[in-house]
Amino acid sequence: MSRLLPLGLLALLVACGPNPPAPVKVMALIPDEAGAFQTTQVELTTIKDMTALKGDVVSLIGSTRVVINPNDPVQQINGGIQGMTDEQRYEVIVKDKGGDVRGHYVDRSGVLWPADFHTWNMVTTYYNFERAYLYFNDIYDGVDPKELRPMRVHYWSDVQLNSPALTDNILYLSFIKSFVITPFKNEQLIPLSMNIGVVGHETAHRVFNFKALSDEGVHPALGLWSLEAFNLLKSLDEGLADFHGFSVTCGEPAGCRPNFLAISLSDSRTVGFRNVGRQDACMDDPLRTSFQNFTQQQWVSAPELYKVGNIIAASLYQAGNKLGKLEILQKALIDAYDDESPTTPGLRQLITKNLNTPKNFTQEAVVDIIAAHVTDPELKKQVCTEFSSRMQLRCGTWPCLVDGLPSMPNCPSTARRDNTICPAISQP
Repeated sequence: MSRLLPLGLLALLVACGPNPPAPVKVMALIPDEAGAFQTTQVELTTIKDMTALKGDVVSLIGSTRVVINPNDPVQQINGGIQGMTDEQRYEVIVKDKGGDVRGHYVDRSGVLWPADFHTWNMVTTYYNFERAYLYFNDIYDGVDPKELRPMRVHYWSDVQLNSPALTDNILYLSFIKSFVITPFKNEQLIPLSMNIGVVGHETAHRVFNFKALSDEGVHPALGLWSLEAFNLLKSLDEGLADFHGFSVTCGEPAGCRPNFLAISLSDSRTVGFRNVGRQDACMDDPLRTSFQNFTQQQWVSAPELYKVGNIIAASLYQAGNKLGKLEILQKALIDAYDDESPTTPGLRQLITKNLNTPKNFTQEAVVDIIAAHVTDPELKKQVCTEFSSRMQLRCGTWPCLVDGLPSMPNCPSTARRDNTICPAISQP
């Protein structure tokens, strides 16, 4: 597993040039070993400007205004935002470009103490993004994930996406290649940007977009695909992000938190079905019906999107956790996102190849790609068993295992389920 590295080693890992920034000692709000948020001294190892909260990995921008409006004529030029370059989209969507944030501190014996709430929030946010970067740097096997450097973070942004202004949220918006943190309004628990699991989740969206979705601001599949193919792609993105969000928490003093949303969301129902450690996460008939038949608009607005994502995340968690091989699985996922090898193509290659044949973008094909990149035989078998049982995969010629046995071309159209994993689902 990713571990809490010595701060001196962190500075070496993020040395982004011959003269990396000197670490800065600062207080932030970090959960302790019992999970309670405490004022804690940390070191920011990539920061260059503490006042503006800018560094090699993270760059905060204050008071922006981000608007998607189908009635905006500027956003309809040349066929709309899908046909624009990244720079053009940013120009027409970010209506107010904002400016530098301003942190206020009290220097106490060389340690900077934030002097107001927003500075506490911004420093903790910067720290969380820096830690998320280090997690991905680690599972990239030390290869610098350049797509995460620097991450542009709109702080306290007015965000309107075909709707009134969003509140109580943090999002990665691929169409402007930016993260946005909206104002607080209703949630009274730990702010989302102070929750390292949530920041890890959003950072994972950036990684998936870059690697599996070809770094497209608006990937063609999101416009061309519908029903099960579209719904699977969106749920896959969310499920993998939840798994990585959980994984990022493991490097902190509070340790691994499969239910990382619980400290920030008051909606216990949502918190419950987003827990990546759920043992009962399985595809039942009502969920499958929604998964196969919901339109794009229905799916992105429904909890079912995250429920299917949770089955993906839980399958990965259970496989890696049961064998104590989560780190191997984390690295396998990154390899599976983009692989040009003709024998083990990645998710990016599967998506690109089937832009006009979405029927080939199936759960079985996705799991096959993930399994093909798991090099540990025991872990590969467990990954296949968890996915086969929890998602009720159809068996056939794909090389995964069903209940620990190789799948056969003439087996039933629905794989046998392991009742110890999904006890509420009867055998076919």
